[in-house]
Amino acid sequence: MMKNYIHPLLALLAFLLAACTTPKQNTADLKAEIDAARSGHYGQAMLHAEQSAKDLEAANNMLSHLENDHYWNIDEKQKALNAARSAAHHRLESEKEMCQWLTEVHSHNHYKGAKKTRKKHHSVAYFETGSAEPFKTRDEAISRIGHWLKEHPNATATITASTDTVGKPDYNQALSERRAKAVMERLVASGAKSNQLIVKAIGEATGPDNTPNQKNRVVNVTTSQSQDGYLDCPNLK
Repeated sequence: MMKNYIHPLLALLAFLLAACTTPKQNTADLKAEIDAARSGHYGQAMLHAEQSAKDLEAANNMLSHLENDHYWNIDEKQKALNAARSAAHHRLESEKEMCQWLTEVHSHNHYKGAKKTRKKHHSVAYFETGSAEPFKTRDEAISRIGHWLKEHPNATATITASTDTVGKPDYNQALSERRAKAVMERLVASGAKSNQLIVKAIGEATGPDNTPNQKNRVVNVTTSQSQDGYLDCPNLK
């Protein structure tokens, strides 16, 4: 008699279990959204950064346990070393991906093909009429240019000196040369090499004859540096 009851009970139990089982959810859409969040260089940078943080936390936890003699298994130290190395690896990969992302973002600043020359103009010395000794110099600018030329040996600076139209043209030509030399000596004293300096003594600037003009009694310096292209994180390998 007992056997006659067992089979129906088992069947009922199986039915109840089947009825209570939650149908398996379709997670394809959720996985797709997660993958989308991790896509691209920025997403991969975040992913590597998260993994680096997890590995570093694990390494620090094991270090703490080892220092407090909580572990007796020598393998734990190797696990900690592996976790620390993995953290460093993922940190570097995160930086690489971030630099790739920066390159994409800054692509409009990049240039290809022919070299591009960057130029900057500076007015550094002012003179009285007929004088080659500046009455006003921008010493900070001269010092900065000299140091910059020293740090960038492939760069150059053009020293352009002029005079106003007071006096004879021949005299003013020689005067502009002396003015250029005065600034050149200051640049060399600040670190520039003489072969980096190009002198353009133009004599009298244009204007009415025999007319004093402070704007023309000046020495300007134009720095130039050729570059092959813009690159984010050039030292990151």
